[in-house]
Amino acid sequence: MNINITEEQIKKIFELASLEERLKKDEDITSNDITEALIRIERKVYSFSGDIKNENMKNRKILIADDLELSIYQLSTVLKKIGIIPRVARNKEEAISELQKAHFDCVIVDLFIPDSSDGLELIQYAEKRRKESGDKTKIVVISGTDDESLINKAYECGIDFYIQKDNVWHNKLLKFLSSSLQTDTNVAYTKYVIDSNIVSYVIKKFNDSKTFDSLIQSVNSSMYMGVNNVVFDLNEITTFDSDNAYIFADIYKICAEHGGKFILINPSMFIKEALTFAYLEDVIIYAKNIEDAVLILKKESNPQ
Repeated sequence: MNINITEEQIKKIFELASLEERLKKDEDITSNDITEALIRIERKVYSFSGDIKNENMKNRKILIADDLELSIYQLSTVLKKIGIIPRVARNKEEAISELQKAHFDCVIVDLFIPDSSDGLELIQYAEKRRKESGDKTKIVVISGTDDESLINKAYECGIDFYIQKDNVWHNKLLKFLSSSLQTDTNVAYTKYVIDSNIVSYVIKKFNDSKTFDSLIQSVNSSMYMGVNNVVFDLNEITTFDSDNAYIFADIYKICAEHGGKFILINPSMFIKEALTFAYLEDVIIYAKNIEDAVLILKKESNPQ
């Protein structure tokens, strides 16, 4: 297999595949190594599932502006999983041409296409079009850079959201799209499989037995697939009836029986009271965000 990519691109591929240790070995990287890394990335991308309904998302128009074929493939795969066939532009000029021809619900931009100046100019143009037309187009940047001055400049130019290109970037993108483009208010939760052993649920509604039964069934299904750690993102849940504390007890028990952990992101005061009522306040772990939850679980599985 002839693979024509740079050392920097190889490094990024192995980071996204969580195979950084392979790069530390004093051995040449082979085409088989790269293939394995790409397969791992594809599995991560395809691991998304949930209650985002295709009927609500399939007519959304999204433009990808990126000059790296691997990134285009990954992004297209993620979007197709929720029923969206994106348009693709491989440089600033193509992206501007697309924006001149059609309305888009979201524009996903790589800052370096190929240079950051091109990415910023494209963002400025998309923002200009948005103001002129009155559209509610979302502008999202997905990039591997951690240059804070450049990221701040992107926000000044008009972006709505910046996503660091890390191991859970697709989770962040889908969460953003589901919250900003989703129109079905009946969706109770959205499920993301972050990696082979962590599943995350972004809870939208948390107040009826039908939702609880669905969650328990979904968690049990994940356990059968070997995904033993469960994270509940509760940022959108402000109230909770302590009589429903059994949902936490049941899921904690399911995770414990399979050797996994149950983590809650930003539980409200009412949820904490429910956990106290169920004697779970000292056994269920809290986290500030999904990144912290993943870090906690990684440390639990790899103690020093």
